[in-house]
Amino acid sequence: MLNRLSSVLITLLLLWGSSADGQTKNVQAAASLAQVRENVLVVRLPSQSKKLSALADLAAKAETSPQERERAKAQYELTQAEAKAEATIIQASFSNYFNYAPVLFMYDYSSSKLTKGERTGFFLDKNLEVSDAVLDKDPFFILDVGYTDPSNSSRSFSFIIKDQSYETLPAPFPYAQRINTPALAFDQLLGRNSMEKYYRKAVIRLNKRLYRAAGRVQSP
Repeated sequence: MLNRLSSVLITLLLLWGSSADGQTKNVQAAASLAQVRENVLVVRLPSQSKKLSALADLAAKAETSPQERERAKAQYELTQAEAKAEATIIQASFSNYFNYAPVLFMYDYSSSKLTKGERTGFFLDKNLEVSDAVLDKDPFFILDVGYTDPSNSSRSFSFIIKDQSYETLPAPFPYAQRINTPALAFDQLLGRNSMEKYYRKAVIRLNKRLYRAAGRVQSP
C-alpha cells in the first residue's frame, strides 16, 4: 500500500513539474514574441565570403597554374553573382512580405561589428549598399539563414530566429521556418529559376506563424 502511494505521489510531482516547466516556457515565448514585435529583427544575409576568399587566394598563389587560375576566377565571379542574387531575394522577400517586426539587413561577415557594439555603418539598403541606418533598439534579434542543427540528420535549411547572443530561441517560440530546398533543387535540375518563390513562401509562413503564436500565448 505504501509503495503504491509513493508511486502515485511521484507521478503527481512529475506531472506538476512538467506543467510548471511548460508554463515557464510559455511565459518566456510570450516575452520574446513581444520583444521581437517591439524591437528589431536583424537579417544576416549570406555572403559566401569564406568560399570567395578561398577562391581569391587560389587565384593569387604563384604556384597556381594558368588554367587553375582562370577556373578559380570564373568560379569566383559565379559565386559572387549567386550570393548577390540570393541576398537580393531574401532582402526583397522580407521587405515586401514581413511586417511582424521592423527589419534591418546586413551581410553575415558584419556580425563581428554587431557583437562588438557597433550599431551603424554596415546595414544595407534595398540595393545591398551600405546605408545610414542605425540600430537603436535593445534587445534586438538575429535571423540566420542556415541549418537548424548541423549535427542532426533531421536538420532543415531554414530561417532561424536567435537572440542577440546568437542563441536559438527555445520552443514554443516559432524560431525556425523551413525553406523548401528539395523542391528548389528539383526545379533547378529542370532549369527553373524558382528561388524567389520558395524564399517568399517561407517568409510569408514565418510572418503568419509569429502572429499566430503571439495570439496563442499570454503575455507575462
